[in-house]
Amino acid sequence: MNFVYAIICHKFTEPLLFTVKTLLQSPRSRIVLHIDAKTSNDDVVKIQSALGEHKHLYYIPKSQSIDVRWGSVSQIEVMLLLLRSAQCYDYQYFSLISGDDIPLSSNASREQFFKQAYLKQTEFMGYNSIHNATQRLEIKYLPFLYQKDHSILGKMRRKFFLMYAQFFRKQDISHLPELYKGSQWFSLTREAVSYILNYIDQHPTYFKAFEHSLCGDEVFFQTILFNSPFRSYIYGIDDNLPDCEMGARYIDWVSGPSYPRELNQTDFEKMKRSGLLFARKMKPELPSELFRSLIE
Repeated sequence: MNFVYAIICHKFTEPLLFTVKTLLQSPRSRIVLHIDAKTSNDDVVKIQSALGEHKHLYYIPKSQSIDVRWGSVSQIEVMLLLLRSAQCYDYQYFSLISGDDIPLSSNASREQFFKQAYLKQTEFMGYNSIHNATQRLEIKYLPFLYQKDHSILGKMRRKFFLMYAQFFRKQDISHLPELYKGSQWFSLTREAVSYILNYIDQHPTYFKAFEHSLCGDEVFFQTILFNSPFRSYIYGIDDNLPDCEMGARYIDWVSGPSYPRELNQTDFEKMKRSGLLFARKMKPELPSELFRSLIE
């Protein structure tokens, strides 16, 4: 039984080094790594030099890499690129993580967890019923909305645009199935991944509806799976778990000061106690040797 770990990164970080080195200690791991298109050549060399070459480590070629911008459709594009790239491998679970994430268990423990979960065809994907996903799609957002501008001017521009868009920038999304929103980080069986890719191929207008969405990556995949036969196999769907826990990720959206919180040593005890598979997101400069205690 093999496991694909798809990683989205844009720079070298200590968590990235720890995660790749740790995962590759298992002969069952297959890593597909996407380095952002806007990453400088010097930084690409730094990442590849630090991680090295390995028969189970595949770098998405520079010619195929995507300039990933927060909130834009590029987030969906890079996820689809990784999902399709993984299909050349024989695997049972596909896990999407970022370059700031780390595993919270040993390879042996995680693989045993996945083996047991696979017997029940369990899917790990979150859903948040509080947030309205409709506004993410029904408005055709402009590029400046994809910038995290928290200034007074930025907030005013956003407010006036949304008022204007209610009348002049709306699109008809009535052809879409019921929308679901949740964390973009998930672990899915090969069968679920194949279902998602087949659905997109068979419904070309589906992707088109997300081209001008805002943070549509948190709706795109959930909507497909939660409207499918795989819904009943999603972990914690009837237990009112937080969406991150449904995806088996430790993510702190409560403590701050940044959201999600950048995790450090003060969070280690809670992270380890959580029993989840991965933690997002670690302070990028934390020495990688500190993480060892979390998986022992």
